[in-house]
Amino acid sequence: ESMEINKIYQGNTLVVLKTFEDNCIDMILTSPPYFGLRSYSDNKEEIGKEEHPQDYINKIVEITVECMRVLKPSGVMFLNVGDSYGSHRD
Repeated sequence: ESMEINKIYQGNTLVVLKTFEDNCIDMILTSPPYFGLRSYSDNKEEIGKEEHPQDYINKIVEITVECMRVLKPSGVMFLNVGDSYGSHRD
C-alpha cells in the first residue's frame, strides 16, 4: 500500500510502522497509553499493560526507534509520556 498524505493509520504501532519507507514522515505526534493507568481493550499486548515499568519503557523505546527510522531528517517528533504514579508522591 502506498502512503497517502493526511491519512490516519490505525493498528499495532510496530506492525504499521514497519510498512512505511525510511524517511517518509514529516511529523509524528503521539501520546501512548501511560503505564498502568487504564485499559483501552482486552488485548494483553496493549501498551501500558506491561507487568513492570521497565517493560513499558522498553516498548516505548522500541516504538521510538521505528518512528525515528520513518521520520525525515527535517521532521519532528512529539512524544507525550507519563505514568499512573506521577500524581502519587508518597
